[in-house]
Amino acid sequence: MSNYLLLENLVLIVFAVFLGGIVKGSVGIGMSMFSVPIIAFILPPTKAMMLLCFPVIFTNFLQMDIKKGVGSFRFLPMFLALFLGLFIGGKLILNLSLNFISISIAIVIIIFTSFNLFGISLKNIKKSNEKILSVIIGFLSGILGGLTTFYAPPIITFLISINLGKEFFIRTTATMYFFASIPLYSSLLYHGLGNYYDLIMSLVLVVPAIIGQFFGSKIRTKLSNEIFQKLILIILIMIGFSLLFKNLI
Repeated sequence: MSNYLLLENLVLIVFAVFLGGIVKGSVGIGMSMFSVPIIAFILPPTKAMMLLCFPVIFTNFLQMDIKKGVGSFRFLPMFLALFLGLFIGGKLILNLSLNFISISIAIVIIIFTSFNLFGISLKNIKKSNEKILSVIIGFLSGILGGLTTFYAPPIITFLISINLGKEFFIRTTATMYFFASIPLYSSLLYHGLGNYYDLIMSLVLVVPAIIGQFFGSKIRTKLSNEIFQKLILIILIMIGFSLLFKNLI
């Protein structure tokens, strides 16, 4: 716990989660993808992942907006395949180095965001083909997520490619993050990659996360759907390159 109590580390951790909350509130994603690489500059990546446990769960629960009910079962097969992949990938994580995990996160983010930046779109894909593709992407994302906790980039790229509306995109991704975070963080704890102190600190970090999310949601109301999607891609690719450089240099 001493690493948390160092003032400079504590300030950086809180600031990283607050900024992650702003990004999360603005574009519906980015809590882990933005905060974990920053925290990973002073703590091991797996430790940084565990600190985002409760902030991820709480912020996504809020963005699910369950008072509106279940928006659609359109992506249920993809989510089920994701959970299966998470279970399988979680069994492999102990065989990989922390450096390899960080580089894998960076490369996946860069590859999948680059696809969309070059204008690849699936908005005209047939519904039957969409379901098959979504299941494949969900399963492979789960494998990746079990190894790195970063299962979202391929799925986010897919959802942007089929041109979902801003608010439906946010509710869909929030549902994914909320339910996937349960087996994901349970797996990390089971394999000894988190402890009691990590969970306490994670619970404390819910406060800056929700405050940041509140300010981010105010920003989102002023964004068009096109700008909204571009921001997601820019945020993802910046995070990918920063994490890649950190682990290669």
